[in-house]
Amino acid sequence: MLDFLTDNLTVALNNVNIRKLYEIRIRANKPVVINYDGRYVFLGGFGITENRKNALICSYSDIETIIYRASEYSVYSVTEQLRQGFITGASGERIGLAGIFVYENGSILTVKEVTSLNIRVPHEVRGCAQEIFDRCFQGKGIKSILLISPPGRGKTTILRDLTRLISTENIRNILINDERNEITAAYRDFSLDAGDFSDVIRYTYKRDALKSAIRAMRPDLIVTDEVVAAEEMEEIAACIRGGVGVIASAHFKNLESMQKAAAFRLVAEERLFDYYVVLSSDAIGKVEEICDKDFHKV
Repeated sequence: MLDFLTDNLTVALNNVNIRKLYEIRIRANKPVVINYDGRYVFLGGFGITENRKNALICSYSDIETIIYRASEYSVYSVTEQLRQGFITGASGERIGLAGIFVYENGSILTVKEVTSLNIRVPHEVRGCAQEIFDRCFQGKGIKSILLISPPGRGKTTILRDLTRLISTENIRNILINDERNEITAAYRDFSLDAGDFSDVIRYTYKRDALKSAIRAMRPDLIVTDEVVAAEEMEEIAACIRGGVGVIASAHFKNLESMQKAAAFRLVAEERLFDYYVVLSSDAIGKVEEICDKDFHKV
């Protein structure tokens, strides 16, 4: 985990409880900030510090080093990820990039001169999806669910654990579309446990993965993270209409925000999902409400 960091960052994090570390924010020639147990604090040379003057300062060169290490010293091997503004580490760490976006023929070609990194640290929290499983799946067979919350509230962690719980309960063929390799951190095997009956498609756009998934892998259930576009929702709707369950997530403050989004028009029109699970904005991984397909609380 976090093997790509510079030596000074590694030493500092040796004095931090990694289980409570959610983000590392690195900006060129500015203090390093971490999200620790849900709040932002400075990272000093020997761990957490409240004093800005004691915070580590990373250089532009440090940022370049982290990118090269995370790409296993071959930036060309992660070209497709760079086009989307991130790199994924070997253990599922998502490294968001801010710099100059280079375009070619109207499409993003790459990102260069990166001056900021947002490193999101994955966590395996067994049992965090137990409430959702008990209320939506226990004794009910395969259901389709949309998981809703603002960024950084634990959606991916819950998706992973919910997949594991479903797989543990019954032998079901589960297909995970892991666009950023965050759900499973798969690299020749599975670093994070998503159950014994899960197959993983990595670094693939939903439009490609979902079209081929039913034909190639014949899943009973598809799990996919962070739906943002109308065409993605169309592909998900096609899967559900075809009799395949889908568990997906989306960034919204609440259920009302999702219902007003143009890209999610199909959701309301077709009552697409069996359940809508809304996570709290105030706490990580806390279920605020669960609604049925007619948006009534259950």
